[in-house]
Amino acid sequence: MPAPTVQLAFFKLNVSDMDAMLQFYTKAFGFAVTMSFDEPEFLEHIMGLPGLETGPNLLLVAYKDGRTITLGNGHGPVGFTVTDMDSAFAAAMDAGASVVLEPFAMGSARVAMLKDPEGHEIELVQFG
Repeated sequence: MPAPTVQLAFFKLNVSDMDAMLQFYTKAFGFAVTMSFDEPEFLEHIMGLPGLETGPNLLLVAYKDGRTITLGNGHGPVGFTVTDMDSAFAAAMDAGASVVLEPFAMGSARVAMLKDPEGHEIELVQFG
């Protein structure tokens, strides 16, 4: 039996302040909302990058029951490849990111670790 075809479609981040997080990911990385679901239990915005609107996508989800969002350590960072580390890092910082690790060399690549305004980890990688 052949293996099924699988494609990465999306990743979700649960957020507390939807407006602030929409602004951050739009300003820092150029994401735009491509579709939204405003349900009784949650608000979800599907976001895409220019030219990649159909995915993989970033989904921001805010639950309407007032639950506290806590970040655990059972997952790694959201990873983005960038073509210009310095400008991508500066844009993220200008949008409200905090530094975990300044850009550094890792073999022929450059890597930086950040946190978005709600503490979700982001890894930027520039291959070279």
